[in-house]
Amino acid sequence: MNFKLILFLISLSISLVLSFLLYKQWTLAAWFDALFLIGLLLIMIYSVMILIEGQFFTAFLKSTRNFFAKTNKKDQLIRESEKRSLESVSFRREFPHRTSFLQIGLFFCIGSLLISSAMYFLS
Repeated sequence: MNFKLILFLISLSISLVLSFLLYKQWTLAAWFDALFLIGLLLIMIYSVMILIEGQFFTAFLKSTRNFFAKTNKKDQLIRESEKRSLESVSFRREFPHRTSFLQIGLFFCIGSLLISSAMYFLS
């Protein structure tokens, strides 16, 4: 089984459980609401992965580290005596299955939105 199928089945089963937890009674409309919420969560996970891969937070971390390193005189003297640099080694993080989160999230969101709208307008 590939990752996308496993993610799809896990998300589908979580949506069933979530519909019971949120609404105390299982209905088709409650399940589509939970499915939409799971889809939004998967899209948010994809977005966070993109931010981490693009090294969005590294600028904040480096500037905070530089600020505290320059304000702490004791560490600054130790660094100068050891001739150490303030720059740390950076690495690039890659997530191999990030597009699966986006595809399944969009499928759940758009599918549940269309079916919920059809149920509302046709009944």
